[in-house]
Amino acid sequence: MQYIIEAFNYSSLFFVVFFSVFLMVTLIENRKKINGETALISHKDVSATESDYPTVTIMVPVFNEQNTVDKTIQSLLNLNYPKDKLKIMIVDDGSKDNTWQIVKKYDNHPQILLHQKENGGKYTALNYGIANCSTEMIGCLDADSEVDADALLHIIPYFDDSNVGAVTPSLKIQNPDNVLGLMQSAEYNMGVFTRKILGFLDAQYVTPGPFSIFRKAVFAKVGNYRHAHNTEDLEMALRLQENHFKIVNAHKAIVYTVGPRTLYRLYKQRVRWTGGFIQNAIDYKRMILNPKYGNLGMLILPIAMYSIIITICLLGYALIKTIYNVVDTYNKIKVVGWDFNLNAFSLDWWMYNIKAPTIIGLVTLALVIFSIWYGKKLTGVKDKRMIDIVYFLTLYSIISPLWLITSIYNTIRNKDASWR
Repeated sequence: MQYIIEAFNYSSLFFVVFFSVFLMVTLIENRKKINGETALISHKDVSATESDYPTVTIMVPVFNEQNTVDKTIQSLLNLNYPKDKLKIMIVDDGSKDNTWQIVKKYDNHPQILLHQKENGGKYTALNYGIANCSTEMIGCLDADSEVDADALLHIIPYFDDSNVGAVTPSLKIQNPDNVLGLMQSAEYNMGVFTRKILGFLDAQYVTPGPFSIFRKAVFAKVGNYRHAHNTEDLEMALRLQENHFKIVNAHKAIVYTVGPRTLYRLYKQRVRWTGGFIQNAIDYKRMILNPKYGNLGMLILPIAMYSIIITICLLGYALIKTIYNVVDTYNKIKVVGWDFNLNAFSLDWWMYNIKAPTIIGLVTLALVIFSIWYGKKLTGVKDKRMIDIVYFLTLYSIISPLWLITSIYNTIRNKDASWR
């Protein structure tokens, strides 16, 4: 049994390190390209209409967003982009609060289009917007997010490549001011790094709701949004990849989103995200280990699914081991009594046998810290704090199994997680 456990531990560590090193090698290979992409940004005066700027519509699907929707709209109006080339479409999906009353004040604004429909879910609001859009590009911004003024200018040049069907931004947590917020801030910075590298590998598997931009013609070829287990942005990315459209990342296009401030809300959000990934991956299982879909099919999706299995197995092993140690300690105390010896805690590094898993674990930890730091660097936003990394390393591995187990349970029951 011990040999089986050790074999599993070593194989798990191998895949973790292999994936981390693979991302680093990809970064090294493309570091000049990352620097060169900054030159794509146009420095023209956008106060006047320029013929080389495509027309763009940004959809904002809203449902009970009275506290955040106004700031979202204002951030879009502040975009540095020719005003006659940019439309903002608000689609109220049957809000029950004062959201519609708030957005009505923009009724006569030349850039803003207001639409109201019966509640049907976010994907129906997006499809409603697509049906009423006639611009060359179309995107979405969640009503709890705000965009940097230059975000769209950073995204549009990537469409010079005719094979690009969608461009994703860099997401950051807006004003993280508590432990959970700082933990998520580090996680999102690592996501900036990962999404950039996956873009080079043609392996992005999600087009985030906050400010992913598409060619409108793409929807005519692959179809509109689907319910997709309440993760329509993930399913759309997989569908684009299945149809061999490129999804690239504009690392300088920054979008600030509001992260959950309580553990319960974070848990609910991540159950939806994780469960949506698992169930969509099952729906698109034809892509897994299929060389037709390149790095996404042969590497990223298999590793992502395997990592879920690893986490559950390691969690189970750790739980069993902890119970065994507690019972063993209890039995020893019952037989020989309590013996608290301070000498047992003395350190002599020459006495310790540092095994390979320990060294590999430390290397992996260093790679995680580097990816968070580099994610910060990519966006160009000055952020020298390190406490967010500390919170991420200490808390994330403890609480993430909560939503992972629930997500697997929901998948077994064929149940979708709720939005709220």
